Amino acid sequence: MMTKVLGSIIGILVLSTLAAGGEDKSSPNTRQYYSGKLGYYHPSDGLNNGLLVGVDGITEFTHYNFILSAAADLYLKQSIDIFKDPQPNGGQPPDVTGQQIILLPLHVNIGYKLFEIPDADSRGFIGVGGGYYFYFYNVTYRSSGGLLGGPLTSSDTKNGGNLFGSVFARLMISQIFLEPRYYFASKSEDATGGYSLVVNPSGFAITLGFQYH
Repeated sequence: MMTKVLGSIIGILVLSTLAAGGEDKSSPNTRQYYSGKLGYYHPSDGLNNGLLVGVDGITEFTHYNFILSAAADLYLKQSIDIFKDPQPNGGQPPDVTGQQIILLPLHVNIGYKLFEIPDADSRGFIGVGGGYYFYFYNVTYRSSGGLLGGPLTSSDTKNGGNLFGSVFARLMISQIFLEPRYYFASKSEDATGGYSLVVNPSGFAITLGFQYH
């Protein structure tokens, strides 16, 4: 059920972002785009390296050399280690048998155009952004305390989120772009079955994308 609901939310966000960015509202002083990107994400604190996908809608103010954008990113992973070690009570993390985390950062960004080379159809931007990330986590683990003291299998689902900021650069060559970005995120702490866990999406991403207008 959680996966279906989340899929619907993501679909609505993606379609809304593309529709907003894709409308032809350009004027002599503004240009509007939407873009999709795919790349490598290197997070911290137990969230292992993986793929990051994203979409954004962009308005470029050509007279003032800056851009505004609304964006949504998505990261899914099963090989993670987000339980604290050691646990606050001195114990060990649970014996995890299956898990999945979905990160969904939603953010707005402002960037400044550093240069433009018309003959090469190239532009470069740097900027900052900020927003709120959501996480959706489900886990199955074994612990003691079952029948006759044997292992007990438990499952749980945790949802939450927190604020984050970022710095980025975007190099455009025609409609292709390369975007390195660093995320500065506030940690989200929670617990399941008495075990403490922490989600920290701070990290570095580099993505390759295509920008439409």
